[in-house]
Amino acid sequence: MCGPAFVACLLGVAPLLSGCGEITHPGIEGRWAASGIELIAQPNAAELQLVCAAPARLAHGLLPDSGGAIRFSTEVQPVQLTTPYRVDFLGRLVGNALMATVTRTVDAGTSVVQSYVMLRDGDAGFDRIFCAQ
Repeated sequence: MCGPAFVACLLGVAPLLSGCGEITHPGIEGRWAASGIELIAQPNAAELQLVCAAPARLAHGLLPDSGGAIRFSTEVQPVQLTTPYRVDFLGRLVGNALMATVTRTVDAGTSVVQSYVMLRDGDAGFDRIFCAQ
């Protein structure tokens, strides 16, 4: 069976193994917002909401790359148009803020770049912005 040394070794390794979730998943989580944008990040999914558009859902969590950048691309469906547009999100945690650059590219290849300082549990202000339909 198992000797005392083996059991002691297992007990010593258990705390390390229980912390593996933090090692393998140091992703961004929570709700982050600034005027006109909201990002809700969970361990295995995320949702980006832009003003006057349906939420874009991602089927994966948001893990920073080796340089600490959080990157993803998705399609966003505006409420007043029938054609979705591409959004490229680039963010970085700086202190208690998520500094984000969002590039919107429409089908004609025209891009619009906006920068946001998103705060945890911040206010996107969607209830104060009118969207024509």
